[in-house]
Amino acid sequence: MSTYESLKGLKVKYLSDDTSGDRLQEGEIFYNSSDFKLKSHIAVAAWSSGASLGTGRYALAQGTGGTVTAALAVFGRSTTGKTEEYNGTGWATGGTGNTARYGGAKFGTQTAAVAAGGKNGGVKDNVEEYNGSAWTEVNDYSGTDRGYLAGFGTLTAGVICGGSTASPDTWYDETEEYDGTNWTNGGNLNTARSNGHATTGLLTAGLTFGGTTPSITTKTEEYNGTAWTESGNMNTARSNLAGSGTQTAALAYGGLTPPATTATEEYNGSTWATSTATLSTGIGRNSSAGSAASTGLSFGGNPPGIKTTEEYNVSTSTITGAAWASGGNTSHRTGGRLNFGTQTAAMSGGGIYVPNPGYTNEATTEEYNGSSWTAGGNMPADKGRGGAFGVLTAGVVCGGTQGNTTVNSTYEYDGSSWTAGGNLNVARRYQAGFGTLTAGAICGGYPSPTDNGTETEEYDGSSWTAGGALNSKRQTSDAAGGTQTAAITFGGEGPGGDPSGRLAISEEYNGTAWSEGNDLNTPTTRNSGGGTSVPTTLSLGGQSALATPGTSQVEQYNGTSWVTTANMAVARSQIGKMQGNSASALVNNGANASDSYIVTTEEFTGETTAVNAAKTIDFD
Repeated sequence: MSTYESLKGLKVKYLSDDTSGDRLQEGEIFYNSSDFKLKSHIAVAAWSSGASLGTGRYALAQGTGGTVTAALAVFGRSTTGKTEEYNGTGWATGGTGNTARYGGAKFGTQTAAVAAGGKNGGVKDNVEEYNGSAWTEVNDYSGTDRGYLAGFGTLTAGVICGGSTASPDTWYDETEEYDGTNWTNGGNLNTARSNGHATTGLLTAGLTFGGTTPSITTKTEEYNGTAWTESGNMNTARSNLAGSGTQTAALAYGGLTPPATTATEEYNGSTWATSTATLSTGIGRNSSAGSAASTGLSFGGNPPGIKTTEEYNVSTSTITGAAWASGGNTSHRTGGRLNFGTQTAAMSGGGIYVPNPGYTNEATTEEYNGSSWTAGGNMPADKGRGGAFGVLTAGVVCGGTQGNTTVNSTYEYDGSSWTAGGNLNVARRYQAGFGTLTAGAICGGYPSPTDNGTETEEYDGSSWTAGGALNSKRQTSDAAGGTQTAAITFGGEGPGGDPSGRLAISEEYNGTAWSEGNDLNTPTTRNSGGGTSVPTTLSLGGQSALATPGTSQVEQYNGTSWVTTANMAVARSQIGKMQGNSASALVNNGANASDSYIVTTEEFTGETTAVNAAKTIDFD
């Protein structure tokens, strides 16, 4: 018997506003009685900025490598076999490969991956497996040693295909299959291809497209586990491109036409269509991840190697990646400032500059309203390179230096003027602060020229008392976030660091004792950082093993591990404490990459997601 629903269809919702929240269904039609219109939320395709790779590189291993929330960046040119892992928010350092290489193949997932072939002083046939933390050498593949090949499938059912040798240039149609232990020959490609041809899918349902044959090609082939079959050509011939998805729903993006292109194409199992979504910048020699046509990830590429990551989504929402924007300049060219507050209500004061000879501190302060700096009340005395915490109308600065003398004085700020607070028990400089005026703390620091400190002191608004000691001595870091009873500190300088003493170690505080957490991806000293809670903490700038004297790198803590996020526009160190948190932050001054003090300000906005406006349905 027929039902009303089958005869008449579904009832159109009658609403006073657009659908939102849990009620929002992509493609569902509803009537908005306020606008007197039929409407629907339509999913659209778009690329958005993702967090930067920790190490810029190109010609990474090519092929399938996880999903957009669990991706793997494998090796690449101008690296030492470095691996990075993406969690949908940022990149973290993974295990280092045993054989550094570029132009190789990859397949599998973030925790069960294979890297095969590639180049580095000649072509390679060696193979390594990744378990989510470390690489292990396994059986070499059986075909010709070659580079610029590509892979797809899983660790126990994987495929590599194509590739070339360099002397003389020879293109290959070879295919090899991997069962998790051994390699066997598969069906040959119909067209030998190399130079960054893209691949995706599974052993029994694979896909390859683009590359060079040796001319740049549009050709597409499908694999059924035994043989390759030609399918519909791409619209634009390109080499050194990236791709993701499945055999019946794939994406192709970037590549060299030449030049490097922003174009994206969508594959439905037989034909390619050009997408309206384009990468923000033309990219070639990039790598990829993604297991569906509705999501994709592009990262790296473009010699000498970029850090850029972009995410592809088909969604009813617009994703705006984390980014830094220029703010108003300060009036004083200093470093080692004492900072507290938020992005729209901040205090930055004191600090140091370097006339000839020696260091000079300042007592001047400035206040930020979200767009510009204005003069605040002067401190009772010159002060720089100390600890700071609190908000604009209730902040604390303590310790630091007057000239080159380390002091224990504390000053409190009410938004207009300063008063003296209780002295620190141990005079120190280069310590990190966190918390509020009535429940704050500092940790680490430089009590004497021969001692990096482990001391923690807690402030109740009038006096200091001893807290739990750090596990690692550290100083020269303004990097701490959280509250007096739930805090984190990270980076700095001390014994046990890299060859220059830079630390990657982070520690978390529960109000009584410190415990070691996961390391930063890059050892850093003279870094900045902050956050209103442990999971809203950023580490930024400083002097790292990769960039001296200043770096633009930024890392975000999610409560468990550190991952990269958008880099600052200006490399800087000796910034002083960051104001705000990972949703909305502020940095100013410091020393730039030329080791000169600067006046620039940058504002950080974390990644946001906003529902797109509903579309009006017009039946005309």
